[in-house]
Amino acid sequence: MKNPFRLFLVLFGFGFIASCQLDRDKKVDRQKFQFKVGADANLFFRNVRQIYYDRESPDGNWQAYRLSERTKEVRGHGITAVIVIHWLKDEAYLLIEPTGQLADEEIISVVARNSKTDLQDTLRLKERGRERMLEFGSKIYEATQNESQLSVLLKGKYVPLFENDIDREAFRVTLSDYYRLTGIF
Repeated sequence: MKNPFRLFLVLFGFGFIASCQLDRDKKVDRQKFQFKVGADANLFFRNVRQIYYDRESPDGNWQAYRLSERTKEVRGHGITAVIVIHWLKDEAYLLIEPTGQLADEEIISVVARNSKTDLQDTLRLKERGRERMLEFGSKIYEATQNESQLSVLLKGKYVPLFENDIDREAFRVTLSDYYRLTGIF
């Protein structure tokens, strides 16, 4: 290319596209699990990331953030990751929200099967709580990174956890944003 400005624009465009895949390959460090929101992460989330979320705040003390790109219609089943920020405490929590028919299940039981290694793991979420939901969500996040097949127990039968790639990616992106918000990444 003869025009250096044009070359700059092309390189900038490639860099921008590559940066859209934030934290795709980062590993979860459980030693860093916490719920405090740092000032720098708070600014980044408010100024850059929160525009991608639908917000809900019933009492004004906290806000729930659901990724806008997720499939909003409730189909047969699924789970949604929700970031809940309690602004007065400067804390963020991860809420695992069962949708559709899965909301009627007492225990969320997910089987993650990695086709490359032929390993299988069963993940269960029975009792809710911020630590348990964070651990459960993190295991599903790691399974999505490993491209494992995820199935959930629904009415005695295992069915795919995410019905499409949009829901799977929405879950991964929400967890990635949560990890950045709380300093895990």
